[in-house]
Amino acid sequence: MTYDEQQLSALLDELPGYSDARFWRALKNAAGLPRIRSTMASAVRAARGGDFAPMAAFVLDVFDRDARLKELTQALAGHLGSTLRAHAWISDALVVAGRVKRAGTGGDPLGKLSGKW
Repeated sequence: MTYDEQQLSALLDELPGYSDARFWRALKNAAGLPRIRSTMASAVRAARGGDFAPMAAFVLDVFDRDARLKELTQALAGHLGSTLRAHAWISDALVVAGRVKRAGTGGDPLGKLSGKW
């Protein structure tokens, strides 16, 4: 497991578990998505098998929504303690998820660049 994968796991571990349906329903409504809890459960299962791409995709799908940032922040604030902490959590999660996604699909950037030149 890479450092970014560990960091992404730690950030998501700060959220409630599967059994807290109320939290996940509020987050689903804030994100405007049809499903969220089952998607998270699938992503966690994939990560346990060593594939963190679904977990990174989950974070990007749910939280990379500028138009819904206020609603997402409010949904997280109750659990994390403040809107400031929720906003910071979203920012951190997006950065780490982006790095995990790029690492999983990007291969060797210098090798790709060298191939072009």
